[in-house]
Amino acid sequence: DMVRKKSLCAMHRLYQMDKRSVTDHILKIRNALCDKDPSVMGATLPLLQAMIIDSPASFKDLVPSFVSILKQITDHRLPRDFDYHRIPSPWIQ
Repeated sequence: DMVRKKSLCAMHRLYQMDKRSVTDHILKIRNALCDKDPSVMGATLPLLQAMIIDSPASFKDLVPSFVSILKQITDHRLPRDFDYHRIPSPWIQ
């Protein structure tokens, strides 16, 4: 879990330096959004946000996934470790 999370953080940094550097891994990045570990899913969001800002049309199909993530947060379906002062996952929202 920690390795996947760190690799996504590294990919985000690589993307910031050179936008073409992660083009071969877009499918893996998309799959990480639906990872069973919420911390991996949360680590995917900043990278996807940067990619969506640069090319919104390419990621339009991910809208249902983002809605599903928000629904999981509001329904308190994530582990309690992700709550901050009884607010569910404020950094992911």
